[in-house]
Amino acid sequence: MRKRPRITPATREQGEIVEDLMSLLPDDILINIISRLPLKEAAKTSVLSSRWKYLWTFTTVLDFDGITESSNCISDPTCIDKVLQLHRGSSINKFRLCLYSKDLHESEITNWVYSALSKRVQIFELELWPRLKNYTFLENCYNNLKSELSGVKYLRSLRLFSVNVTGEILEFILHNCPLLDQLSVVRSETLVSLKVVGSAIQLKHLRISTCYRLNEIKISTPNLLSFKYFGPGQELKLHIENAPQLVDISFRGVMLTRVRNVVGPITSCFPQLKTLELDSCDELYAQFSEHELPNLTHLHLRVATLNRESLLGLASIMKACPFLQTLIVQFDYNGYKVGRRRKVPRHSHQHLKLVELHGFLGRPIDLELAFYILENATTLEKMVVNRTNYSFGCGNAKDCTKLREAKLRQGVELLVL
Repeated sequence: MRKRPRITPATREQGEIVEDLMSLLPDDILINIISRLPLKEAAKTSVLSSRWKYLWTFTTVLDFDGITESSNCISDPTCIDKVLQLHRGSSINKFRLCLYSKDLHESEITNWVYSALSKRVQIFELELWPRLKNYTFLENCYNNLKSELSGVKYLRSLRLFSVNVTGEILEFILHNCPLLDQLSVVRSETLVSLKVVGSAIQLKHLRISTCYRLNEIKISTPNLLSFKYFGPGQELKLHIENAPQLVDISFRGVMLTRVRNVVGPITSCFPQLKTLELDSCDELYAQFSEHELPNLTHLHLRVATLNRESLLGLASIMKACPFLQTLIVQFDYNGYKVGRRRKVPRHSHQHLKLVELHGFLGRPIDLELAFYILENATTLEKMVVNRTNYSFGCGNAKDCTKLREAKLRQGVELLVL
């Protein structure tokens, strides 16, 4: 066991010097330091001296993470009430509330949310586990917000996880929060339609995930940079127009038979896209052959190989992206056909530098794709092959020896994991 350092007059004097230096700092700097501490630790600073007694109540970060039977006092509903009552600051930079309890009441959450918004909060995060079916974000104080915008208009980032919210409320926030640039909604059961429409909307990043009743998204705003969607796509009507800065799109979780419905709406963004993430299938490859993405540098595809005999349809997507630099392919295996190697016209991919193949099983269809890339990516620097841990009897780790034995161009690194 390490010995405790002995306190001598010299060390005591050094401690006093540090304490004196801290006391010379102005309150705003001390509050800035306190705000970087976990909330429970920030509250403990109140015992340091009479000057520190109330400094923590001006903290600009209120992070309540987890209400469970075993949680500490700072995350107990009673203590959340007390902290909010004691808080003396005029503004909050970040308010985060992660609640894991079945015994919470809607009125409690509403009061906490309203208290945060009244403090000109900039970053707001609310997470409920399990979801409270009868609670809808801002529903009870929606009318008050319409007449009292002084607090909500300071929002810069809004993240709702497992929280019900309606399209009407989200659209109200989008149009009345001129500083809002990030919006994330995950697992809302009441979100049916969302319209991000308007030249004055400043939103830059939009994420919608697993909102299974959502059937329409309409985007028409000049400032949006990224749009990420995960969820069913069979009934979703997606409209994207007048989004000249939208350079990052991720569309995942869509049924493969409905991929065609996804590509159509995003083709208007193809000329400007820099990053694209999609679930893919043969129908998608055919559509890409009709378009070009001249600015795309990063492509991430999840490929479902259901009874597929070849993966070289990916070559048409690669060809449509003449300046592609990074290609990431995730294989999802559902079938058993091993396929036969086939000829595909050579095409020089002169800018492709990094390729990652995840879920690589070592079947002929996997190998033909890997060899196609190695043969045609003339400036390739690195290929990472991450093998899957399971097999359907149609491939094994030994098959990767063919890759290891392949003759590589000078400067190419092949990493098989």
